[in-house]
Amino acid sequence: MTTIDFPSFSSGPRAAVRTSPAPVASVRSGDSGAPSVRADPRPSVVARLASLLGTLLMIVAVIAVLFFAIGPRFLGYQTATMLTGSMAPGIMPGDVVVTTLQPVGGIEVGDVISYHIPVEDHRVETHRVTEVVRGADGTTAVRTQGDANDAVDPWLATLEGENVYQAAAVIPEVGNVIRALRTPAVSHVLVYGVPAVLVGALLLMIWSRREEDDDDDASEPAPGSATPAGSVGGSGHVPGSSPRTDQPVLDRGILDNLGVELSSHAGALLFAGTFVEMLPQRIGAVEAALTARDADAAVVALLSLTVSASMVGARRLEEESSAALELIGRPITHRALVARLRQHGADVSTALDAIRHQDVHPH
Repeated sequence: MTTIDFPSFSSGPRAAVRTSPAPVASVRSGDSGAPSVRADPRPSVVARLASLLGTLLMIVAVIAVLFFAIGPRFLGYQTATMLTGSMAPGIMPGDVVVTTLQPVGGIEVGDVISYHIPVEDHRVETHRVTEVVRGADGTTAVRTQGDANDAVDPWLATLEGENVYQAAAVIPEVGNVIRALRTPAVSHVLVYGVPAVLVGALLLMIWSRREEDDDDDASEPAPGSATPAGSVGGSGHVPGSSPRTDQPVLDRGILDNLGVELSSHAGALLFAGTFVEMLPQRIGAVEAALTARDADAAVVALLSLTVSASMVGARRLEEESSAALELIGRPITHRALVARLRQHGADVSTALDAIRHQDVHPH
């Protein structure tokens, strides 16, 4: 028998490592009057490959989300993974079958359709039509058979409704990837391993930005000037405290830059929308780790939240989750911390809705 399961997809965030396109020499005069020259090195081959790979992965992820999650809702097709070999060699186990709605009255012998069988568990079957029976009352029933099966299926299935899903295309092997991603071992790697890699890339990006800021800063502090008390790295934010209210809830500039990288503003909004949809799960992982007093899991969950928030420009949520790393060992703060994370998440969702509305109804 052929059994079809309907997969679901989600896309994860990506961090890009910023590199300078060419060496930039800066000349600064010291106290002795002798100039000091510093040249930024060219991006390494590894950095270029990492950036290219990250971009390609992002594009593939966006295409997958568009095709498997968004397309079926708006374009009227369905995707399903073939689990058995009853339709071999045309449709092999692990292939994804793309089906489109066709009028029941147009079904003919030889068509491959997906329908609920009328017996047992009423599972979805994808087989070839061998006989079409038109009833006097206007009903249509079919007999089907798998291409690799020796016998016709032992039932006559009456097709409900005015339309039926008919196979339109087959995508080889993609279903095997989907099933592998849904196994517990791979899921753990995606949940814990990928965020760790992204954190490393994010740190490289931050360090690169700091070096560029130092190089581009033409003014030196006046002698005797002091850094304002309570500032850290010039941000004015003390680790462990609440985010500054002057930070945007959702930085439109970062979303616009993401749209440029993807060559699609809609793709950037889709990426941000996926981030918002996954926020309850991410914050729930933080809460579960804190409740269990599992410091390692809390660090991973908070770093994952920090990285993903930075990718979409959720600045306040990013600062809150980053500062929360110092509160892991203070259980008395955990309840308030989780509440703040949820509030920031709600604010991000509201801000994203406002951006979408503004794009649809520009002033």
